Amino acid sequence: MSETTEEPIVITKEEANSGHVDDLLKRQMALRGEAVFASTPERRWYYKNWLLFAIVGTLAAIGAWALLEPPFQDFFYLQGKIENINLEESLSPKAAEAAPVESEVYAQGWVTIRGQQVWLSPGIRETKGADIQGFYDTAALEVGKEVGVFTQYFEGARNEIAIAGFIDPAPAKPAAGKAIQPLREQARSHQTAALLMFAVVAALIGLGIGATDGIVCRIPSRAIVGGLVGALVGFVGGLVSGVVAGIIYTPLTNAATAQMASASATSRSVGFLLQMIARMFAWTFAGAAMGLGQGIALRSSRLLSYGFLGGVIGGMLGGLLFDPLDMVVLGADRVGAEWARLIGFAVIGAAVGAMIGIVELLTRDAWLRMIEGPLAGKEFLMFRDVMNIGASPKSEIYLFNDPKVAQTHATIRMVGDECEITARDRVHPLLVNGQNVRSSRLRHGDRIHIGDTSFLFEQRQRG
Repeated sequence: MSETTEEPIVITKEEANSGHVDDLLKRQMALRGEAVFASTPERRWYYKNWLLFAIVGTLAAIGAWALLEPPFQDFFYLQGKIENINLEESLSPKAAEAAPVESEVYAQGWVTIRGQQVWLSPGIRETKGADIQGFYDTAALEVGKEVGVFTQYFEGARNEIAIAGFIDPAPAKPAAGKAIQPLREQARSHQTAALLMFAVVAALIGLGIGATDGIVCRIPSRAIVGGLVGALVGFVGGLVSGVVAGIIYTPLTNAATAQMASASATSRSVGFLLQMIARMFAWTFAGAAMGLGQGIALRSSRLLSYGFLGGVIGGMLGGLLFDPLDMVVLGADRVGAEWARLIGFAVIGAAVGAMIGIVELLTRDAWLRMIEGPLAGKEFLMFRDVMNIGASPKSEIYLFNDPKVAQTHATIRMVGDECEITARDRVHPLLVNGQNVRSSRLRHGDRIHIGDTSFLFEQRQRG
């Protein structure tokens, strides 16, 4: 007779959860005709975070432009009948003390419009609306003639000076709005808009990106908190970065302006490059604050680092593209750069949003991709070491409108490179690769079924 033993067979938890056991279970299920190795459903491109963030960032930046553009002016416009005219008097250095030393403030002749004395630049250009036509002969000016002038405005301690570089000798529309507003008021509105520019752009982009995930996942509380935190962090960060950027931007842009005024093509090219570098530094600082809201709101160091790095890269790229769009694509045949700012802001918003998503995509370690369910195609990043899945809106992964899902159905824990899922409810099953489990170590390619929703667990492959 063969000898028998009464010693029990002990199977450790590690052995039960090993990949070998999983493979045997999958083979057994396949022999029974179950579709364990079914093909992966097609991914829905419109749920990609980098695309969603890029779209939201673009729309938010356009909104910021719409708020800032009315008071923000490259030139202050004044329209009305000429009340007085003197084409003989020159602007003297003593009278020009209100203007910065580096500005060319000297002018020949002046007109009075709506009680405001406006000096005429020696090389004044004619416009039709905002389109530049060519040089204008000031000898055609006369008292009583309706004109519109685009001016630079300088305010000193004792006087103020307005110098027109462009003139519309036959305005198509009656004077209204800013065209009849005193230049001093226009200048102060512009200064406020310029001071808040970085803050407003950063706040609205931060609001949009911070709220996006909560909106897509239908979690109003997450959308509201993420959006508000994103807006607040963006606004404060934008104010701070605006001050820092101004310290770098102002001397660089002054040097660029001096170079671009040169007759030398080489000097103008150097000036254009300096202007691009100055803008790049300015928007890089602002971009750093735009992607922090979601990470702060969800208390996730991973999302915080993704947002910061993506915002910096996006701000840098957007800043670099701003001036080429203005000077090359849109040309220099219009007074003002409002359309260049619109496109520039939109590029910055798209770049910041896209780069936050791309950085997340390239550096993430583990994620769940919904392959069946209301958000099929969306990827849920493992942004915390412990994350809950369930029907409660407080869950990190919220499964809504499914009676088969418990309030807290399962918990996923990340420990180093290992990931484990644990059932939290004894009534509603948790299936991993078709098996009802209480706890299971997850491996790349595992399928998780909760209620009517299925996920594919994916992990960055190393080596």
